[in-house]
Amino acid sequence: MDIVEALKNSDSDAAVAIENTKVLTAGELLNAIGRWKAFFESAGIKSTVLFCSDRIRFTAALIGAWCAGTRTVLPTDMTQFTRQRLEKEGHFFVFDETPVIRHEVISPTQNLRLTLDEALVEMFTSGSTGEPTRVLKTLTQVLSDIGTLDADFPVKPQNGAIIFSTVSHQHIYGFLWTVLWPLSSGRLLTQERLVFPESIHQALKENTPVILISSPAHLKRLPLDLNWAEVREHLDCLVSSGGPLSEEGLGLCQEAFGQTPFEILGSTELDGIAWRQRRFCADKTIDSDSCRWHPMPGTLIGKNDEGILQVKSSRLDPLHWTTGNDRIETLEDGTFTLLGRTDRIVKIEEKRLSLTAMEQEIIDSGYCTEARAFVLPKSNELAVVAVPSKTGQEKLLSGKWGLIKAIEGRLRKRFEAVLLPHRWRFEPMMPTNSQGKYTLKSLEDLFDPRHIEPFAWEMERNRFVLRFKANPKLPYFEGHFPEWPILPGVAQVQMVLTEAARYLKTPLSVSCVSNLKFMSLIHPGTDLVMQADFDTEQLKLKYRMTSPDGKRQYSCASIAFKR
Repeated sequence: MDIVEALKNSDSDAAVAIENTKVLTAGELLNAIGRWKAFFESAGIKSTVLFCSDRIRFTAALIGAWCAGTRTVLPTDMTQFTRQRLEKEGHFFVFDETPVIRHEVISPTQNLRLTLDEALVEMFTSGSTGEPTRVLKTLTQVLSDIGTLDADFPVKPQNGAIIFSTVSHQHIYGFLWTVLWPLSSGRLLTQERLVFPESIHQALKENTPVILISSPAHLKRLPLDLNWAEVREHLDCLVSSGGPLSEEGLGLCQEAFGQTPFEILGSTELDGIAWRQRRFCADKTIDSDSCRWHPMPGTLIGKNDEGILQVKSSRLDPLHWTTGNDRIETLEDGTFTLLGRTDRIVKIEEKRLSLTAMEQEIIDSGYCTEARAFVLPKSNELAVVAVPSKTGQEKLLSGKWGLIKAIEGRLRKRFEAVLLPHRWRFEPMMPTNSQGKYTLKSLEDLFDPRHIEPFAWEMERNRFVLRFKANPKLPYFEGHFPEWPILPGVAQVQMVLTEAARYLKTPLSVSCVSNLKFMSLIHPGTDLVMQADFDTEQLKLKYRMTSPDGKRQYSCASIAFKR
């Protein structure tokens, strides 16, 4: 589908988006697209990095760039590492704060054309198993995806529905479902990503009908203390992708929304592969037939001699099979089931090790509910990040080494001693990005000496309590002061901001810090408790740092974030 022609052929007064609380029409969007096209052409820009949280601005710049023949580079993050790498390549950057384009366009629809066979979309894989790789797509490949998106819904979503999303449009899932799909299907796109459950509840309360595009990470943490019953009738359809949704998460969706999600299996490399919608039986078990995956329209599913998923479609290479990373079992009716990810093999001391097998053994030990194993790039050491189970947390209270030894007791039955992990990190939850996915970079960052390592915690929706020791190796102690080291106040605030962003998904930009107090000095090895409470409506975080018994106060403050 040519999305530009669809916009040009629609009524210019037809609503296409909700900008703040105001309706944006097709004519207004075409005007914005025309101005961006004129800018890219007049400036001679051949490639542009688009990274905007404002989805409407992103959409106008994206389509304007395509009409100008400008390649759009869509990174999944804008860390300092990512930005520096892209800056070296000489791209133009478009952010939310990039000055508004002032070009006057008398006839915005004139000369708005797409060259569909041009490779103008450059996306990145999630980086969950290594360095994110680039995937270059033609507009034909991208836009042909759109027509298949709702073809297999058991009940087709309503036209005119408003699309809200918890996922970023910088990744292919959000890019297709929250930008291109609504524009091509008569549904309304919205401006901002919903980060918190309260925001989802409010969006449902104020709008109907709503289609919610989400990730499993958000759905498996739905708080049932919110009054979902008063808003669930406004939810027309629920979509989930980006990873497997646990049975616990499925049950939360049923209880909160009265429906289970339409689940999408796909990736940046393979596009949309298949769909399913699991259902609960009367006895509250999951219907086994509904667990099978149905291929997307125009998609052929096969497996190679090793039982690994293969895909063939016009959106990829229609003549050859493209191999994925999942083992599958195909069934006679054309559906299939997933048997797990393929083994990720590394070499340790010239011996082959399956990271997948290592992770499963750690989980099977009973001490952890999640585990990710990988090789640290600088030291070449095998590292593990794991989320302890209740039993594991109890063990951790007696010391990290005791928990490691308990897990190793199981690992030694299968792996040689030389293959055992050298570095361990135990976390209340796995670090995830805006897509609800973990990345190898986020796992590696946990071994940065600036990060605290809690050994006990209480985690709630908008609150956490972490107990940890001020590691003598914290770089913040260096030079402050050489003979009597103390933890600087600014470092304490930075540590709070880091943990709040990780566990509570607070914004990254701070507006102001008030009521800041430092009452006692923190020396290396001090036993500390960090408590943080986040008000998602006011975007304010209150924290305090105390001794475990609460008798000694070290610091406290109220931190306001930019919207």
